[in-house]
Amino acid sequence: MSRIAGTSRPLIDGIEKVTGRARFTADLPAAQALAGEILRSPHAHAEIVRVDASRARALAGVRAVITGEDCDVPYGILPIAHNEYPLARERVRYWGEPVAAVAAARAARLLARLADAAKRRIA
Repeated sequence: MSRIAGTSRPLIDGIEKVTGRARFTADLPAAQALAGEILRSPHAHAEIVRVDASRARALAGVRAVITGEDCDVPYGILPIAHNEYPLARERVRYWGEPVAAVAAARAARLLARLADAAKRRIA
């Protein structure tokens, strides 16, 4: 039986890493990759009156825009508690809750701002 614990193991990629020759996932070409951005709620508690994503969908390079209405299948960390949605539906419950998501070929941050989410604060 060979002993592994407590013994030195050679770093087979150590030279490549310290010389900068190692390739990582971020170094791979991503010509077809899309950029994504999530529009988050600026309110801690609000009713979602409407989410108008038509302006974002009309922009060149936009491949997809989704809102809570597009995500109607609940999920949950525990199998018995499937009561969460990936994007807010009807109301936001905390500051920063995801409301809409955009996938585009360029500048996704600007596109997400165009997903004009109108909310009414709940007192």
